[in-house]
Amino acid sequence: MLSTRKISLSAAPFYASLLVIISLASFIGIFWAVNEYQAHQESIENIRKTYDQQYRERLREESEKVIDFLNFARFQALIAAEDEIRDRVQSAYTIASHLHSSYRDEKGSNEIRSMIAEILRPVRWYDGKGYYFAGRTDSGMLDLFADEPFFEGKSGLEALRKQGENPIGSMINIVTDKGAGTFRYTLRKPAFPEQEYSKISFVKYFDPLDWFIGAGIYNNDMERLNQSSALTRIKKMKFGQGGEIFVFRFDGTLISHQNEQLVGRSIRSLQSDEENYGEKIWLASKSSRQGSYIKFTETTGSEAPLQKLCFVNEYNDWGWVIATSMYMSEMEALVADATETYRRIAFKNVSTFIFLFIISVSLLLLVAYYYTVKIKQGFNIFTDFFRRAADSKIKIEEHDLTFREFEELTHLANNMVDDLVQKERVIRLDELRLDTLLRLGTMEDFSLREKYEFTLQRIIQLTRSEEGYLALVNKRQSHISIITQYQSDGTHVHAMRKRDRLCIVDSNSLPGVTVAKQDAVICNDSQITNPCHLYPYQNKKIKRNLDVPIVNEGLIVLVAGVCNKKSDYDTSDVKQMTMLLEGMWLHIIKTRAERKMAQLRTQVIAAREAERSHIGRILHDDLGSHLSGVELLSKALHTSLDSELPQRAHQIETIRGFIVDATEKTRRLARGLYPVHIIEDGLEAAIEELAAEIEKLFGVSCQLFFNSGVENIDNNLSTHIYYIVREAAFNAARHGEPNSITISLRVENQHLNIEVKDDGSGFDISLTRKGMGLQTIEYRASAIGATFSIDAESGTGTVVSVSGDISNR
Repeated sequence: MLSTRKISLSAAPFYASLLVIISLASFIGIFWAVNEYQAHQESIENIRKTYDQQYRERLREESEKVIDFLNFARFQALIAAEDEIRDRVQSAYTIASHLHSSYRDEKGSNEIRSMIAEILRPVRWYDGKGYYFAGRTDSGMLDLFADEPFFEGKSGLEALRKQGENPIGSMINIVTDKGAGTFRYTLRKPAFPEQEYSKISFVKYFDPLDWFIGAGIYNNDMERLNQSSALTRIKKMKFGQGGEIFVFRFDGTLISHQNEQLVGRSIRSLQSDEENYGEKIWLASKSSRQGSYIKFTETTGSEAPLQKLCFVNEYNDWGWVIATSMYMSEMEALVADATETYRRIAFKNVSTFIFLFIISVSLLLLVAYYYTVKIKQGFNIFTDFFRRAADSKIKIEEHDLTFREFEELTHLANNMVDDLVQKERVIRLDELRLDTLLRLGTMEDFSLREKYEFTLQRIIQLTRSEEGYLALVNKRQSHISIITQYQSDGTHVHAMRKRDRLCIVDSNSLPGVTVAKQDAVICNDSQITNPCHLYPYQNKKIKRNLDVPIVNEGLIVLVAGVCNKKSDYDTSDVKQMTMLLEGMWLHIIKTRAERKMAQLRTQVIAAREAERSHIGRILHDDLGSHLSGVELLSKALHTSLDSELPQRAHQIETIRGFIVDATEKTRRLARGLYPVHIIEDGLEAAIEELAAEIEKLFGVSCQLFFNSGVENIDNNLSTHIYYIVREAAFNAARHGEPNSITISLRVENQHLNIEVKDDGSGFDISLTRKGMGLQTIEYRASAIGATFSIDAESGTGTVVSVSGDISNR
């Protein structure tokens, strides 16, 4: 049959490449246009950023110049004021010297002081703000205070003190130590006691009258004069195009502006036709301590509104905000010219490019349409396939395709479906195998035969076979024993007699051949007709069979076989059977080991109890008796020596005390090793004696709780319970440092419940390894068929619990 020639998929990219070229040209054109536009925008942005930065730097520079001017003016005014105060004090000193030299022979010191004070009292300077004061260095009393006569004649000037500071005392110290000096202090005037006034003064010592003469001026008066002078100078400052400087206080009141009509108004009232820019300036002054920039529009006469940039900065010393502003019209003119030029060029280039682009695309669309439709049909087939493959496992038919390249994709897609089906089957088999192993782990109360039968039924399910068997192999590898045989419907094969379930390895039976080969046997085309060679299958035609051995410590211990799968057996079946059988065998080995371990644990405890009892009896009957005899002999010797050799008798009494103590310790040790008192006095009495021993040894209070069922516990079980309680109580007293230990023992409906609880320091179970004591408790609990648990946390005490059914004990 001749195959129709299909169009090669490689031809389609050739035509598509033409479209790509045109598309690429389109993208290049678009990129070019966008790039030109972005270049224009960047140019405009650079112009704006450059001029904006220059404007900002200029405004900040002008603002800093104003602040520098204010600081310089204040500094110069301060120097001038200090110089003038010093000159005034020197003048007063000269007057005082002249008067004293003229009248010292005629008048007393107090009269001369009064004369000098009255001469200096009316003298003022610094626009009437400067004044004189004078006082005595020995008492601190002021004879002259021209600005506030209230202080004259008072000592210490309580009104001038502030938080322990004494200005008069400081002045006296200055003139005493240096003779003269400048001094700054704070004054509360009597008329305004809640308001503080800072002052600058200069004082000088006048030795003939033991006087200090000073002159002073208030800083706020000096600052007001400086501010008035500074505002006059700022009004005259101008810079740049429309640059201006205006000043307002923190409360918004304008105190300097080129428009005198605005002085005294609030800055927030300034506005243009477009916006209230005064409000923006006001908010900017509050937003940053480092200065802020604001842009706003301002109307200038009949011209269009112009954009203006303003910088506001605080001058905290005087509570002023200094604002500098200037127009940005030069920048806007450059931006407008650049934008207009770009628009003319861009419109011409874009119009030409769009015309050529439309012609090219129209021609190529017709060529590409046909191949686009064909390719779309092919992809639709694959799309439908992938959409439905996961559920329906459909395959693609090759005659539905147009391009040769799609045929290879078809083969791959169909193979993918086959692989998916196979992997899903493997996953289901793995899930069934894992479920079997998990179920085996929960079948603790089932017999080995029941576990074997359950495992065989799952093997038949895994391999999808009709029938299967499990056989054990003896250690000599000579005989095989069939332990169970099932069919796929769950029917158990019972036809064999017991002796027929045994066969030798050399019998050429199916399990015998497997043991002889030491490996799995797969046969998918069985030609065997001899029934002996088909053993253990009876009266059944075998088409396919699989037999798998399990090796343990170099010997085959188990053989499993299945037969008559609808499809051929393969290595995956061998793998599934091997993993399941090995898991089952490990479970069986673990179960046997646990049972053996329980038996050995019981034997170890019994042997240790016998040894403890033997040692206890020796200590109690032999060593205890000898020590008691020695104690009686020492007592008799003491009696005989008491009158003849008192000193020797005292030594004998000391030795007797040691012997009595050793006897008591021997009895206590014997009681711990051989609890004969449990058998003689009962479990309750033994535990009460144990509590008394703990209270004596460790000083820990013990509380005991029993119910009536404790009396019916036999001696063997009582011994285990006693040692469990003893070990737990001694561990608590020795390691937990508790104040009290509570021991509770209850038997209700043949159910034993032991609880030893303390209020000690506890411990972190996750960070602490079990010691010998806890292991002993756990072993003894297991020996009596009970479960052991411990609940402890650092700082909350420890609870040791043992509970279980003792009906079979």
